[in-house]
Amino acid sequence: MRTEILPIEFMTPGMQAQVTALHFGDESLPKVYIQSSLHADEMPGSVAAYHLHKMLLKLEQAGRLRAHIVLVPLCNPLGLGQMVDYMHIGRFHLPTAQNFNRLFTVPLSQAVLDELAAHPIEFSPDAQENTSRLRKVIGRVLEQMRPTNNVHSMHLNLLRLSYDADIVLDLHCDNFAVAHMYTMPQTWESFEPLARYIGSECQLVAVDSSASSFDEVLSGVWVNLRQHYPNEAIEQALISSTVELRGEYQLSHELGEHDADGIIQYLAQRGYIALDTIKPMPDLVNEPHPLEGLYYVPSPACGVVIYKVKAGEWVSAGQELADIINPVTLECTTVYSEFYGFVFATSGERVASGNRKLLSISCPVSIGNEGLSP
Repeated sequence: MRTEILPIEFMTPGMQAQVTALHFGDESLPKVYIQSSLHADEMPGSVAAYHLHKMLLKLEQAGRLRAHIVLVPLCNPLGLGQMVDYMHIGRFHLPTAQNFNRLFTVPLSQAVLDELAAHPIEFSPDAQENTSRLRKVIGRVLEQMRPTNNVHSMHLNLLRLSYDADIVLDLHCDNFAVAHMYTMPQTWESFEPLARYIGSECQLVAVDSSASSFDEVLSGVWVNLRQHYPNEAIEQALISSTVELRGEYQLSHELGEHDADGIIQYLAQRGYIALDTIKPMPDLVNEPHPLEGLYYVPSPACGVVIYKVKAGEWVSAGQELADIINPVTLECTTVYSEFYGFVFATSGERVASGNRKLLSISCPVSIGNEGLSP
């Protein structure tokens, strides 16, 4: 294993921060990239990374790795240290309110197209050769980008580590949730085995969520290249997924080992790790749903929340989801579901204020949703 330290720029005087990447296997082989806790208060992925780190060391020592695997267990040191009144705030950058998983400052797809327009390459009839040539262009574009603040610098470090990977896994979690995944429709088939191995109960697919999330910034480059050059042999050379490992308080060695082993089994099934025996794939819990079917249930009133359903349940249109009560006035506002769908997360809000998200429901068909929560 090789440890790589990447300093984060634009830190205030006297302060330092760095991204630490762990490299396993022969670095000339195809790359797999895994990071956890980009939302720095979401720790289940880092628990999985702890166990994955130990497993990869053993597999490397046994000569079992058929890929260069990069693991970044705590990929957001900026958010990791953000504490306010004893509470860890890791989803947003406190000085700027930027969501750490919204990379709007890195318009990578457009930058790559602009670079190719300014410096065209000769395409080959061979898709793999084109992948090699285009990765050099993407790498050059990322190296030319200059950060404007420390979050931007951190994002560029992570993208420079991952842009030339075959597979990118971004490990997150929700508030109170079952395991679920986000990816593109065209890459779902490739990720279905991972969903089975980790026990993902909800799969949400979209070509573009308009959120500039880390996984989409990377996979979207290849989507746009294929659209821009329809007559050239260009493959979807990078597939990526945001993997949500249940709820933020579900931290245990048992779950961490389960998730790490699921990733190992998946990579073995894909040919990146050589195991004597690959475990049979469990049944898929639920088929994928379109992201357009994502239903965020808002709070229609203010008060104390009493949830009537929990993550992992299917609900019908018109079903009671929660009560919002006011102990002073004895008002009770019942929240009903507008749609049939699968509850994959609840926010855990105890005191609701107007329009705050209470639950996340995935519907099998489009209901017109246009994106992700802030």
